[in-house]
Amino acid sequence: MLLHGFTNCPQMYSQLAQELFDLGHNVVVPRLPHHGLADRLTTELTRLEAREMEATVQGALETAVGLGDRVVVAGLSLGAVLAAWLAQFRPEVDRAVVIAPLFGAPVVPEWVSDLAGFVAGVIPNLWVWWDFKAKAAIEGPKHAYPRFPTRAYAEMLKVGYEVKQAAHRAAPKAREIRVVLKLNDPAVNNRATGRVIRAWREHGADVRVYEFPRSQGLLHDLISPDQTYARTAEVYPVLIDWIVKDVP
Repeated sequence: MLLHGFTNCPQMYSQLAQELFDLGHNVVVPRLPHHGLADRLTTELTRLEAREMEATVQGALETAVGLGDRVVVAGLSLGAVLAAWLAQFRPEVDRAVVIAPLFGAPVVPEWVSDLAGFVAGVIPNLWVWWDFKAKAAIEGPKHAYPRFPTRAYAEMLKVGYEVKQAAHRAAPKAREIRVVLKLNDPAVNNRATGRVIRAWREHGADVRVYEFPRSQGLLHDLISPDQTYARTAEVYPVLIDWIVKDVP
């Protein structure tokens, strides 16, 4: 099961999902609520809620359980946080592959991210462009939204906050967790992710980490083949290996 990123949609996995299927794996790519609409300037994301996303991925997990003997959940960014959420709470997950998760916003202290998640329901909806200069004309995937509302971003942080709190209290339910990081990722707080990893390991969880080095210069979206900075020939072999090799 492949979970897409914030403001993106299942189309980002068009190539990776096909490669996994060609290797003999059934693939489920659910669409997260209010994402993937034809109108890229839709205001639907203002309605996004953490509990709705969690319900969606739990429903998709139940579908995945019926399609195979073992279940791997992988996700990027928001999808990574949701994969971690499933790993924490659902025993049906044999392996979770958490790719560049957003457990903390970049630049600001982690407690600011946690506070935003805690009060997500009352944060005002201010629109932010991914590229302030290009705005709606941003280059890259044409199936992704070029902007997002601040409340939706806070709802994403809320999911991450729930995982962090639970990880400190108890071991994750998944049989195995693999985390993929980019050491120069400008979009996430890798220190926050490191604290989640340590919390899982302190409870005895099997957690392995792969780090793409700074020298490789990879940016946040490792998946979308039509991203302007896509380097799928370098990245996909690593991800496929970590997703499907020796699943417990």
